[in-house]
Amino acid sequence: MDAKTDTFFVSSLSEALQQLKNIPDLKVLAGCTSCGKSIDGTRIKLPPSSLFVKHLPELQTIERRERYVEFGSAVSLNRILELGKKRIPAFFYEAVSSVASHNIRNLATIGGNICRTDHKMSLFAPLLAMDAKLEFKSAAETLQIPLSKFTAVPEGFLLSKIHMPVQDWTTALFHRLGPAYEISPLSVSFAFLADTSKGFLGDMSIAFCGPISVKSREMENSIIGSRLPLTHKEMDSVLEQASQMYDNEAVQSGKKYPPILKEQYINLLHYSLKMLL
Repeated sequence: MDAKTDTFFVSSLSEALQQLKNIPDLKVLAGCTSCGKSIDGTRIKLPPSSLFVKHLPELQTIERRERYVEFGSAVSLNRILELGKKRIPAFFYEAVSSVASHNIRNLATIGGNICRTDHKMSLFAPLLAMDAKLEFKSAAETLQIPLSKFTAVPEGFLLSKIHMPVQDWTTALFHRLGPAYEISPLSVSFAFLADTSKGFLGDMSIAFCGPISVKSREMENSIIGSRLPLTHKEMDSVLEQASQMYDNEAVQSGKKYPPILKEQYINLLHYSLKMLL
Protein backbone atom coordinates (compact mmCIF):
# COMPACT_ATOMS: atom_id res chain seq x y z
CA MET A 1 0.00 0.00 0.00
CA ASP A 2 1.25 3.48 -0.84
CA ALA A 3 2.27 5.79 1.96
CA LYS A 4 -0.34 8.35 2.97
CA THR A 5 -0.44 11.45 0.79
CA ASP A 6 -1.91 14.84 1.64
CA THR A 7 -3.86 16.47 -1.18
CA PHE A 8 -4.95 20.09 -1.28
CA PHE A 9 -7.60 21.70 -3.47
CA VAL A 10 -7.96 25.47 -3.77
CA SER A 11 -10.38 27.81 -5.54
CA SER A 12 -8.08 30.71 -6.47
CA LEU A 13 -4.53 31.36 -7.52
CA SER A 14 -3.82 33.53 -4.47
CA GLU A 15 -4.92 30.68 -2.21
CA ALA A 16 -2.67 28.27 -4.13
CA LEU A 17 0.31 30.59 -3.72
CA GLN A 18 -0.29 30.86 0.02
CA GLN A 19 -0.38 27.07 0.28
CA LEU A 20 2.94 26.88 -1.57
CA LYS A 21 4.39 29.41 0.84
CA ASN A 22 3.16 27.70 4.00
CA ILE A 23 3.53 23.97 3.24
CA PRO A 24 7.09 22.64 2.74
CA ASP A 25 7.77 20.42 -0.30
CA LEU A 26 4.26 20.91 -1.70
CA LYS A 27 4.14 19.69 -5.31
CA VAL A 28 1.81 21.22 -7.91
CA LEU A 29 -0.28 18.85 -10.05
CA ALA A 30 -2.87 19.46 -12.78
CA GLY A 31 -4.11 16.76 -15.14
CA CYS A 32 -1.92 14.00 -13.62
CA THR A 33 -1.54 12.26 -16.98
CA SER A 34 2.09 11.50 -16.08
CA CYS A 35 1.22 9.92 -12.75
CA GLY A 36 0.83 6.39 -14.09
CA LYS A 37 4.28 5.19 -15.09
CA SER A 38 7.74 6.64 -15.53
CA ILE A 39 9.76 6.48 -18.74
CA ASP A 40 11.26 3.12 -17.73
CA GLY A 41 7.84 1.65 -16.94
CA THR A 42 8.03 1.78 -13.16
CA ARG A 43 5.05 3.04 -11.21
CA ILE A 44 5.01 6.69 -10.14
CA LYS A 45 3.74 7.51 -6.65
CA LEU A 46 2.07 10.79 -5.83
CA PRO A 47 4.22 13.17 -3.78
CA PRO A 48 3.60 13.18 0.00
CA SER A 49 1.92 16.60 -0.37
CA SER A 50 0.12 17.59 -3.58
CA LEU A 51 -1.66 20.77 -4.65
CA PHE A 52 -4.17 20.39 -7.49
CA VAL A 53 -4.56 23.51 -9.64
CA LYS A 54 -6.15 22.30 -12.90
CA HIS A 55 -9.47 24.08 -12.37
CA LEU A 56 -8.18 27.45 -11.17
CA PRO A 57 -9.78 30.15 -13.38
CA GLU A 58 -6.59 32.26 -13.42
CA LEU A 59 -4.68 29.35 -15.00
CA GLN A 60 -7.38 28.64 -17.62
CA THR A 61 -6.97 31.81 -19.66
CA ILE A 62 -6.04 32.10 -23.35
CA GLU A 63 -5.05 35.52 -24.69
CA ARG A 64 -4.53 35.90 -28.44
CA ARG A 65 -2.75 38.93 -29.87
CA GLU A 66 -1.22 39.70 -33.25
CA ARG A 67 2.33 38.73 -32.25
CA TYR A 68 1.77 36.18 -29.49
CA VAL A 69 -0.56 33.76 -27.76
CA GLU A 70 -0.50 33.50 -23.97
CA PHE A 71 -1.79 30.31 -22.36
CA GLY A 72 -2.63 29.77 -18.73
CA SER A 73 -0.61 26.78 -17.52
CA ALA A 74 -3.71 24.67 -16.79
CA VAL A 75 -5.24 25.06 -20.26
CA SER A 76 -5.95 21.57 -21.60
CA LEU A 77 -4.44 20.47 -24.90
CA ASN A 78 -7.88 19.97 -26.44
CA ARG A 79 -8.76 23.59 -25.64
CA ILE A 80 -5.70 24.65 -27.60
CA LEU A 81 -6.83 22.54 -30.55
CA GLU A 82 -10.26 24.16 -30.38
CA LEU A 83 -8.61 27.45 -31.37
CA GLY A 84 -7.98 25.97 -34.82
CA LYS A 85 -5.08 26.27 -37.24
CA LYS A 86 -5.98 29.85 -38.16
CA ARG A 87 -5.46 31.14 -34.62
CA ILE A 88 -2.29 29.27 -33.71
CA PRO A 89 0.63 28.24 -35.94
CA ALA A 90 -0.28 25.15 -37.96
CA PHE A 91 2.90 23.30 -36.98
CA PHE A 92 2.12 23.90 -33.28
CA TYR A 93 -1.42 22.66 -33.83
CA GLU A 94 0.12 19.52 -35.32
CA ALA A 95 2.40 19.15 -32.30
CA VAL A 96 -0.50 19.40 -29.85
CA SER A 97 -2.63 16.96 -31.84
CA SER A 98 0.25 14.45 -31.78
CA VAL A 99 -0.04 14.09 -28.00
CA ALA A 100 -1.75 10.85 -26.91
CA SER A 101 -5.50 10.44 -27.48
CA HIS A 102 -8.49 12.79 -27.40
CA ASN A 103 -9.45 11.66 -23.89
CA ILE A 104 -5.93 12.17 -22.54
CA ARG A 105 -5.75 15.63 -24.13
CA ASN A 106 -8.88 16.60 -22.20
CA LEU A 107 -6.87 16.08 -19.00
CA ALA A 108 -3.34 16.96 -20.09
CA THR A 109 -2.32 20.61 -19.72
CA ILE A 110 0.24 22.69 -21.56
CA GLY A 111 1.99 23.44 -18.28
CA GLY A 112 2.24 19.78 -17.36
CA ASN A 113 3.69 18.99 -20.78
CA ILE A 114 6.44 21.55 -20.24
CA CYS A 115 7.31 20.93 -16.59
CA ARG A 116 8.18 17.25 -16.67
CA THR A 117 11.91 17.20 -15.89
CA ASP A 118 12.97 13.62 -16.64
CA HIS A 119 12.03 13.86 -20.33
CA LYS A 120 11.18 16.78 -22.60
CA MET A 121 7.66 16.13 -23.81
CA SER A 122 6.17 16.70 -27.26
CA LEU A 123 5.51 20.45 -27.00
CA PHE A 124 8.93 21.38 -25.68
CA ALA A 125 10.69 21.43 -29.06
CA PRO A 126 8.17 23.65 -30.91
CA LEU A 127 7.90 26.06 -27.98
CA LEU A 128 11.68 26.16 -27.63
CA ALA A 129 12.05 26.86 -31.35
CA MET A 130 9.59 29.75 -31.02
CA ASP A 131 11.52 31.24 -28.08
CA ALA A 132 8.60 30.86 -25.68
CA LYS A 133 8.79 32.44 -22.24
CA LEU A 134 7.43 31.10 -18.96
CA GLU A 135 5.84 33.07 -16.12
CA PHE A 136 6.21 31.70 -12.59
CA LYS A 137 4.43 33.06 -9.52
CA SER A 138 5.02 32.76 -5.80
CA ALA A 139 3.26 34.52 -2.94
CA ALA A 140 5.91 37.25 -3.10
CA GLU A 141 6.98 37.71 -6.73
CA THR A 142 6.63 36.91 -10.42
CA LEU A 143 9.48 35.58 -12.56
CA GLN A 144 9.85 35.55 -16.35
CA ILE A 145 12.15 32.77 -17.61
CA PRO A 146 12.89 31.96 -21.27
CA LEU A 147 12.13 28.33 -22.03
CA SER A 148 15.73 27.99 -23.24
CA LYS A 149 16.87 28.68 -19.64
CA PHE A 150 14.27 26.51 -17.92
CA THR A 151 15.49 23.46 -16.00
CA ALA A 152 12.91 23.08 -13.21
CA VAL A 153 10.15 25.04 -11.51
CA PRO A 154 11.76 27.34 -8.92
CA GLU A 155 11.12 26.30 -5.32
CA GLY A 156 7.97 27.91 -3.93
CA PHE A 157 6.66 28.90 -7.37
CA LEU A 158 4.15 27.53 -9.83
CA LEU A 159 4.01 27.95 -13.59
CA SER A 160 1.23 30.44 -14.34
CA LYS A 161 1.53 31.37 -18.04
CA ILE A 162 3.25 30.37 -21.27
CA HIS A 163 4.01 33.24 -23.66
CA MET A 164 4.28 31.90 -27.23
CA PRO A 165 5.48 34.33 -29.93
CA VAL A 166 3.71 34.05 -33.29
CA GLN A 167 5.64 34.67 -36.50
CA ASP A 168 4.94 33.88 -40.14
CA TRP A 169 7.73 31.42 -40.95
CA THR A 170 8.22 30.48 -44.60
CA THR A 171 9.00 26.90 -43.57
CA ALA A 172 7.64 25.39 -40.35
CA LEU A 173 8.03 21.66 -39.74
CA PHE A 174 7.23 19.43 -36.77
CA HIS A 175 8.04 15.75 -36.39
CA ARG A 176 7.34 13.43 -33.48
CA LEU A 177 9.10 10.08 -33.31
CA GLY A 178 8.58 7.13 -31.00
CA PRO A 179 5.50 5.22 -29.77
CA ALA A 180 2.22 6.85 -30.77
CA TYR A 181 0.41 6.90 -27.43
CA GLU A 182 3.13 6.79 -24.82
CA ILE A 183 6.43 8.38 -23.87
CA SER A 184 9.47 6.10 -24.03
CA PRO A 185 13.27 6.64 -24.16
CA LEU A 186 12.84 6.81 -27.94
CA SER A 187 10.20 9.55 -27.86
CA VAL A 188 11.49 12.80 -29.37
CA SER A 189 10.07 15.86 -31.07
CA PHE A 190 11.74 18.05 -33.69
CA ALA A 191 10.85 21.57 -34.80
CA PHE A 192 12.40 23.40 -37.75
CA LEU A 193 11.49 27.01 -38.50
CA ALA A 194 12.96 29.10 -41.32
CA ASP A 195 12.24 32.49 -42.87
CA THR A 196 13.39 32.88 -46.46
CA SER A 197 13.12 35.83 -48.81
CA LYS A 198 14.49 36.58 -52.28
CA GLY A 199 16.67 33.48 -52.29
CA PHE A 200 18.30 34.07 -48.90
CA LEU A 201 17.87 32.50 -45.46
CA GLY A 202 16.75 35.34 -43.20
CA ASP A 203 16.23 33.48 -39.94
CA MET A 204 16.08 29.94 -38.60
CA SER A 205 15.34 28.10 -35.36
CA ILE A 206 15.76 24.37 -34.72
CA ALA A 207 15.04 22.24 -31.64
CA PHE A 208 15.29 18.50 -30.96
CA CYS A 209 13.93 17.41 -27.58
CA GLY A 210 13.19 14.21 -25.67
CA PRO A 211 15.53 12.53 -23.20
CA ILE A 212 18.12 15.00 -24.56
CA SER A 213 17.51 18.62 -25.58
CA VAL A 214 19.52 20.12 -28.47
CA LYS A 215 19.38 23.71 -29.69
CA SER A 216 22.17 26.07 -30.71
CA ARG A 217 21.78 29.68 -31.78
CA GLU A 218 25.45 29.61 -32.75
CA MET A 219 24.82 26.83 -35.27
CA GLU A 220 21.76 28.61 -36.65
CA ASN A 221 23.67 31.89 -37.01
CA SER A 222 26.40 30.10 -38.97
CA ILE A 223 24.13 29.81 -42.02
CA ILE A 224 21.63 32.63 -41.53
CA GLY A 225 22.13 35.00 -44.44
CA SER A 226 23.20 32.21 -46.81
CA ARG A 227 22.02 32.11 -50.41
CA LEU A 228 19.57 29.29 -51.14
CA PRO A 229 19.60 26.50 -51.89
CA LEU A 230 22.52 25.64 -49.61
CA THR A 231 25.56 24.12 -51.25
CA HIS A 232 26.66 20.61 -50.34
CA LYS A 233 29.64 22.11 -48.51
CA GLU A 234 27.43 24.44 -46.44
CA MET A 235 25.02 21.63 -45.62
CA ASP A 236 27.83 19.28 -44.61
CA SER A 237 29.27 21.99 -42.37
CA VAL A 238 25.94 22.47 -40.57
CA LEU A 239 25.46 18.73 -40.11
CA GLU A 240 28.99 18.41 -38.71
CA GLN A 241 28.28 21.22 -36.24
CA ALA A 242 25.01 19.55 -35.27
CA SER A 243 26.74 16.21 -34.71
CA GLN A 244 29.39 17.79 -32.49
CA MET A 245 26.77 19.79 -30.61
CA TYR A 246 24.73 16.65 -29.94
CA ASP A 247 27.82 14.83 -28.64
CA ASN A 248 28.72 17.76 -26.37
CA GLU A 249 25.21 17.89 -24.95
CA ALA A 250 25.26 14.14 -24.28
CA VAL A 251 28.63 14.37 -22.52
CA GLN A 252 27.51 17.31 -20.37
CA SER A 253 24.37 15.46 -19.30
CA GLY A 254 26.40 12.49 -18.09
CA LYS A 255 23.78 10.12 -19.50
CA LYS A 256 23.77 7.50 -22.22
CA TYR A 257 21.15 7.81 -24.95
CA PRO A 258 20.05 5.30 -27.59
CA PRO A 259 22.37 5.83 -30.62
CA ILE A 260 19.35 6.02 -32.92
CA LEU A 261 18.40 9.41 -31.41
CA LYS A 262 21.48 11.13 -32.85
CA GLU A 263 20.89 9.48 -36.21
CA GLN A 264 17.28 10.70 -36.21
CA TYR A 265 18.34 14.23 -35.29
CA ILE A 266 20.89 14.46 -38.10
CA ASN A 267 18.50 12.90 -40.63
CA LEU A 268 15.66 15.27 -39.69
CA LEU A 269 17.97 18.26 -39.89
CA HIS A 270 19.34 17.14 -43.27
CA TYR A 271 15.83 16.64 -44.65
CA SER A 272 14.70 20.05 -43.38
CA LEU A 273 17.71 21.89 -44.83
CA LYS A 274 17.00 20.35 -48.23
CA MET A 275 13.48 21.80 -48.04
CA LEU A 276 14.90 25.34 -48.12
CA LEU A 277 14.56 26.84 -51.60
